[in-house]
Amino acid sequence: MIKKKIKVYYDGSCRICTKEINFYHKNDKNEKFDWIDLNSQNESLRNLGIKRDDLKKSLHIEMEDGKILKGINAFSIIWREFKYFKYLSFFLDYKIIKIIARPTYNLLVKIKNLFS
Repeated sequence: MIKKKIKVYYDGSCRICTKEINFYHKNDKNEKFDWIDLNSQNESLRNLGIKRDDLKKSLHIEMEDGKILKGINAFSIIWREFKYFKYLSFFLDYKIIKIIARPTYNLLVKIKNLFS
């Protein structure tokens, strides 16, 4: 039986996004993730039911059970799989940290989208 992977939907036309995703991809030794460029014609994109433009507004992941997470919640799942980032994901479990991290992430996404 083939184990389902977490699907990571990222904007391959964004240089900053691609640089970060390439780092994660290179370090994904257990191949836990499928890295899907939003600019590809991937079957998963068609079946997801979310418009490509909406996906480009923030990082999205699709869990093995089909649940969709985005933004800080998506990063937290990715970070849990990487040795040095694992600790960041645990910090995000604290409500006060999430209260600060979410608007910070959203601001960075808006800035990124201005230059994309």
